[in-house]
This record gives sequence, structure tokens and C-alpha cells, in this order.
Amino acid sequence: MYTLRGASQPRSLTLLCLLASVNSFLQHDSQLRMSALFNFQSLLLVILLVICTCTYVQSQTRILDRNKTGILGIFWKAARIGERLSPYVSMACLFMGISLLLPAKA
Repeated sequence: MYTLRGASQPRSLTLLCLLASVNSFLQHDSQLRMSALFNFQSLLLVILLVICTCTYVQSQTRILDRNKTGILGIFWKAARIGERLSPYVSMACLFMGISLLLPAKA
């Protein structure tokens, strides 16, 4: 398993989280749609995807270093969280992916 340049989070976990989110979207397409703000699992998924995406962008380019304050500073902070807490973010992505792939209890 290979890692991103400058990050210790494996790409396969990020891809697993992305595939799980697509699977979740397809499963819930026929059901009543809720905003991610009102569905706790979807809110956690959005937060994890923002952290993983910002960490990946930060590892490839240093574009987030320009905006350390203000509204765009949220993305810089998400990249810091992804870099410093990488093992925990990886485990959270793994657990979220598994929970989304398992069938929901009716």
C-alpha cells in the first residue's frame, strides 16, 4: 500500500470513504432527502471528506498556506488536522466506510 507524498494516510482509505459515500447516496436516493446538517452520520461524512480532501491538496500543493485566517482558514485547519491526526482520521474513514457499506437496520 502506498501513501501520498508528505502524508501518512493511505490512498485506499480515502477511496474507500469516497466509495462508501457514493454507495450511501445511491441507497438513500429513493428515500426522503435530508440535509447533512440534520443527519449526524452524513455530517460526519462531510467533515471527514473535507479533512481528507484538504490534506491531499496540502500534500500536493501549498495553496492552503496562504489562507490561514478568515473563512478560508477552515480548510487550512482541516489540512492540519489531517496531517497531525492522520491515524485517527484513517480509522474514522475506515469505520465510516464500513458502516455505510453494511445494510441499515429497518
